[in-house]
Amino acid sequence: MKAAVVQSFGNVRVIDVPEPVFGDYEALVDIIAVGVCSGTDNHLVSGTHFKSVSLPFILGHEGIGRVVKVGKKVKHFKTGDLVTRVLNRLPKGSGFSLYHGAFAERGIVGDALAMKNAGLPEHVWKPFAINKVLPKNFDPIPSTMIITWRETFAFFSRMNPSRGETLIIIGSGGTALSFADHARNLGLAFCVVGSTDKASLFKKAGAASFVSYKNKNISEALRRSECRGADIIIDAVGNDETLNAILPLLSDGGRVGVYGLNSYNNYRIAPNGKDFTYFDGTHYDEASAHEKIISYMKKGALDPWRYLSKKHIYPLEKIEDALRASRERKVIKSVVVI
Repeated sequence: MKAAVVQSFGNVRVIDVPEPVFGDYEALVDIIAVGVCSGTDNHLVSGTHFKSVSLPFILGHEGIGRVVKVGKKVKHFKTGDLVTRVLNRLPKGSGFSLYHGAFAERGIVGDALAMKNAGLPEHVWKPFAINKVLPKNFDPIPSTMIITWRETFAFFSRMNPSRGETLIIIGSGGTALSFADHARNLGLAFCVVGSTDKASLFKKAGAASFVSYKNKNISEALRRSECRGADIIIDAVGNDETLNAILPLLSDGGRVGVYGLNSYNNYRIAPNGKDFTYFDGTHYDEASAHEKIISYMKKGALDPWRYLSKKHIYPLEKIEDALRASRERKVIKSVVVI
């Protein structure tokens, strides 16, 4: 089958790789659409991701696909089901590593509930809990947003946000916009520190104020706006300089979440006497957010086409263009169709 392989850092090629293998509790899936993660995918391609991956490897962790064959112990998937978060597994000795591996023609999903009910240990079934069946009328292309929304909602939920609280978001990309949508849907006021070319997008999402990250005194600029303090700060970029600049606005006993990856291994927070709870962006239970995200989508409270553009949907052979469009911020999220 064809797959997008990072052969060396900065070098992505679509080449032939072996077909995936799947077990009794798993299903084979034809992959339909995969979202490009502006942070993770581009960091992996450039070799700047905080996790090391052995070359060559297959990219892709935002895959949507359709089940074509099920293992004999699968109980909760059937042929024709549209499923989220397609993974991959190649034969031993294939010579390829995987970072989930959804940028490929085929992949696998696992029946976590069947594994759990059969008494398999948690470390075996838990990684497949993110494989969920979608409603029949869902379009695979906009459904790629479900992964980003589940991840960010699960992370935000860990911070125990409450209606009436105020959130400051650092960032103006897809994850920052996701946190903005979640805050609005949960009844929080929010302000944003980001790139001014995205200000109108966040104002439409309900931001009380928007301040440029280039401002020489971000904290003072926020104070002069509608955001004089915060119960929660989320850094969706991974820029400790910006976080430390606005930390004085955090209320005592507030919460700080660093979700972005840009400076993950060298992130430094200067508390300056502040008492707060810290949340790491690598810890959240994505599967727990699934039903809530589907509910919001059905009600129209989450609109994928505010993130996606029909001008930036690419065939697998053009994955380099999709990555570039994301990296150069031509679109909030680009999508690859297989």
